[in-house]
Amino acid sequence: MTTLDQLLYGIRQIESGGNYHVVNSIGAVGAYQVMQANIPSWTKKALGYSMTWQQFRDSRSAQDTVARVILGGYYKKYGAAGAASMWFSGQPNPNSRASDGGNTVRQYVNKVLSAAGGGVITSGGGSVGGGTAPVTPTLSADELASQYGLTSALINSSKELKKLFSQAVSGQWSAARFQASLKNTKWWRTQSDSLRKYITTKLTDPATFKQNWNEAQFKANRLAVAVGLGNQILSGGKSTKLLKDAVYYSLALGWSDDRIKDWLGAKASTHGGIMWGEAGEAFDKLHTIAYVNGMRYSSDWYKKQAVGIVSGKSTQEAAEAAIRKAAAARYGAFGEQILAGQNAVDLAAPYIKSVSDLLELPETDVDLFNSHVADAMHKATPLWQFEQQVRSDPLWKKTNNARESMFGVAHQVAKDFGLAY
Repeated sequence: MTTLDQLLYGIRQIESGGNYHVVNSIGAVGAYQVMQANIPSWTKKALGYSMTWQQFRDSRSAQDTVARVILGGYYKKYGAAGAASMWFSGQPNPNSRASDGGNTVRQYVNKVLSAAGGGVITSGGGSVGGGTAPVTPTLSADELASQYGLTSALINSSKELKKLFSQAVSGQWSAARFQASLKNTKWWRTQSDSLRKYITTKLTDPATFKQNWNEAQFKANRLAVAVGLGNQILSGGKSTKLLKDAVYYSLALGWSDDRIKDWLGAKASTHGGIMWGEAGEAFDKLHTIAYVNGMRYSSDWYKKQAVGIVSGKSTQEAAEAAIRKAAAARYGAFGEQILAGQNAVDLAAPYIKSVSDLLELPETDVDLFNSHVADAMHKATPLWQFEQQVRSDPLWKKTNNARESMFGVAHQVAKDFGLAY
């Protein structure tokens, strides 16, 4: 049996070869070759708002969502062959010999089903060649993940999430069902607010998500220019992988502007900027381990380590161990925990939260390089004493916390003198 995901893949391959940006000679747009006249009403139905054909051409997610909604309706009513026929001819009869001058309906349907990995129709309307065994969807992991607001790297980071994703794909779950199940997982409950918000917005409010993405992209590009990486938005409005990563880290992981700038800055002097492939992955992992353990290294150090790892002269584990050893020496009171695999930023969580609460700063803007946190981690300052020290910061006097505290003291003094009740 051909699944809806397989059918979508087959339509994409036959219509455009998977090219989301193509517009043919009669004005059909995108991977599924949607006629321009249908785009306003179909996007309204699928997304809740209308798009122009140019906007539709430039939005891969919009094309996938529209195809899933419209073809999905056909699929439920007529099956895979009937849905393919409806897409091609507007009629559900897959055996029709009506032609567009190149293919009959039957020829088109057979091409789609073949590309989808299913059977082809016979003269009697049945299908052959697919058997009854389930066929694994031929969508790539990235394509499937994007339908649910995730990245393949994120899915593969958690056994629980990987299992749920597999169930969602094999069961052709809707985004709504996937999100409901996701919220019941231990993984979801232990993730940051920023990641939960990122996923929820992408699945439920694509217009807001697009606006947030564009704003974050503009900011990240400005930071890239500031550290010497140049404009990362290419001609035609396309952005580089580096910029897309920066936007994802900002929106999904809650990285502050300072952290994004630090990460981009470390890239700036490796190879006119950037290391890709396995070396780039090693570079990013080491940069993250260093950051969450309060360590900073030169871009040359990161490059040397990454090249050593890829060439086999060193290992990722050895480089990370060196970072942890340095961090353990810096934060001596927490050295054993850091060497055992805990990150200094997690050990500093009570300090970070106190600074965030007392100085009324976003928690994502407070890290191990904050002067209060860094000093407390060096000295293993008791939390009560640490909070007293934070309150001595001139910034505290400008907060609502300070005003409320001083008002409370003044009120108590007045009460002691019988002037207030």
